[in-house]
Formats: sequence, structure tokens, C-alpha cells
Amino acid sequence: MSRALPQKVSRSENMSRIRRRDTRPEILLRKTLWRAGYRYRLRSDLPGSPDLVFPRARLAVFVDGCFWHGCPIHYSAPSTRRDFWAAKLRRNVEHDLGVDDSLRDLGWRPCHVWQHELKDIDDLVRRFTELLHTLTCSGKEIPIGSEWPVEPRAIYDAPGDFPWYRCPCGSENVRVLAVTEPGSLRPKAKKRPTWVELVCTRCCGDFERAPKK
Repeated sequence: MSRALPQKVSRSENMSRIRRRDTRPEILLRKTLWRAGYRYRLRSDLPGSPDLVFPRARLAVFVDGCFWHGCPIHYSAPSTRRDFWAAKLRRNVEHDLGVDDSLRDLGWRPCHVWQHELKDIDDLVRRFTELLHTLTCSGKEIPIGSEWPVEPRAIYDAPGDFPWYRCPCGSENVRVLAVTEPGSLRPKAKKRPTWVELVCTRCCGDFERAPKK
């Protein structure tokens, strides 16, 4: 009996099969923080349906995929259906910014963790420890719009050299809105876009950059 040949799956079909909740990165973060002694909620009525919620600290945590949410370090623009994916990226990023604004209006602090940050899970736990301690234990007041701490690493750029994607306001918490042509922003990628439109999550300003070669 002959076997049917497997059908080729398009990129769109493959992407549509990716789970929106309980993804591997989310589960890894949950288990690691739980083992570290942190307790959180998984369900809430907050805008954007955060992946983790810390009620006492009023902290809403999202685990963002580098492709879906415009990571300035690892985003790769597809070479097929370019208009579709460009519109999808912009909608996702604009939705993220709107959710953050809604959370701040309610007195909550949005916290976005990139998927690639989970590769250094020990450092991620350390940063959560510092942030939660500041919010719940130290009594120190911090601005409601303060950023999730971003620390430059060698994987981003050469030591001592500021990231090419830094916003004019000084923030490194930015997202990709559009690229000129297909290509990857990953370090050492062979094909890179010549121009990128970015938006800063702190000042919400748009700006343009040429990715560092």
C-alpha cells in the first residue's frame, strides 16, 4: 500500500498552529518563578490578558515572541506575502502599546519579557527579584510607566557600543514597526534590511534606523 506524500504547509498555516496561551516560553517562565518562590495568577480580567499577574505589585507580565511582536534583535521579515505580514506586525505592535496604556490607566505596570530573554533564565529571575522587591518591599516609589529593566549584552552589540535601535529618548525598549525588505535582524545574519521603522514603548515615538552590519 502506497503512502500519501505529506502536503507542504504554507508559512501562514504553520504560524496559525502556534498556540496563543500556554506556550513553551510562558510555561518555562512560570515554572522557574514558581520554583524561585514567587506566586502569581494566570487568569485575570485585565486588558490584554497578561500571561502572569502579580496582584500585590500590580504587575502584569507578557511573554512576547520575537517574530510576532517586533523584536529589534531577532525579528525576521518573511519573503512571501509581505503585505500581509507587514500589516500583521504593525497591528500587533500597536495593540501592545494600547494594552500598556490601558493597564497604566488602571494603575498597573506592564512588563514585557522577550522570548530570547528566557535563554538566560538565571538573569531573568534576578531582574524579577529586583523589580518585585522594589514594588512590594522597599517602599520606594517608582513611576507608573517605568520600564522593565533592559541591560545591554554582548549578544546585542559589541561591548561598549550602544545598540543601533536605541530611541532618541534614550530607551532601548523598542519594537519593529516595518522593514524595507525581507531579512533578519539577528546578529550575523547574511541578509539584513537596510532600513527599519521602530517605535519606543516609553515615549511612543516613531523613528528610523539602519541596522548595524
